[in-house]
Amino acid sequence: MYSTGRRAGNGQQSRKGFVALAVVVKLSLVAAFLIMLKLGAGYLDAGVWTGALHGLILAVVAAVLFWGSLRHRRSNRGVHGASDRGIGIVLHRAAGYDLLARVLTFGREGSFRDRMLRLACLQSGEAVLDVACGTGTLAIAARRLVGPAGSVAGVDASAEMIDQARSKAIRAGLEIDFVNATAQEIPFPDGHFDVVIGTLMLHHLSKPVRSAFFREARRVLKPGGRLLLIDFGRPARQSRMPRLHRHGHVDMDAVGVLLAEDGFKIADSGPVGTMNLNYVRATASRGGPA
Repeated sequence: MYSTGRRAGNGQQSRKGFVALAVVVKLSLVAAFLIMLKLGAGYLDAGVWTGALHGLILAVVAAVLFWGSLRHRRSNRGVHGASDRGIGIVLHRAAGYDLLARVLTFGREGSFRDRMLRLACLQSGEAVLDVACGTGTLAIAARRLVGPAGSVAGVDASAEMIDQARSKAIRAGLEIDFVNATAQEIPFPDGHFDVVIGTLMLHHLSKPVRSAFFREARRVLKPGGRLLLIDFGRPARQSRMPRLHRHGHVDMDAVGVLLAEDGFKIADSGPVGTMNLNYVRATASRGGPA
């Protein structure tokens, strides 16, 4: 999960982030108090400490959301401790990432992942690669779909994410090959996978890095293999409310042009149907890139 950027303005962005966090926490506490006054005679009867506890919980949730946003911008540690510059933003805080995913999907992360995997049309016995796999939730779900005859691997530039993914796979009793690596240097041989998946990671990549990733995906796919990309599109209406998760927007038409240049044939594209996500499905041309 990656994107490149300059250091200029980082201090100003950080100050804005902390100001926004302070405002959200303050508003959360006020809102909690007003809700208790309006609806919560039971809260008031329970005492001041109960009200304070619930206000604190609300503030912690807000802080976690904004911490994920700040971590998004500040991360400067990449594969094997190297700088993230040149590979993009790398998220490292695995526990916070999982919590943020649950909050943003309103506790429906499983159905959210299932919806995305349906677009991959996975078949029993297929070999699948999840690029920028994070803590492995999607890879674990894919492993169950391809069955005992299939295989799943995941790569991520964060060693912490990979450690968490391995632990989750062990707890699930599933064999998945998680590797600490970047999207531009996938450590698998040519023609190894039937399907390559990249979800919610393109917005972390600069255009040159995207092209490098597409070439690597083409290399590790079997002739006729499938590539599924899912990411945020531009919202129909711009909200003035502060964003809880700072992500970019991906022009899937431009992605399609890059894919064609790197040896793919576009199968179809369109909206995923949730959270303003769009997808592109493509197949690796049998003759390879031009």
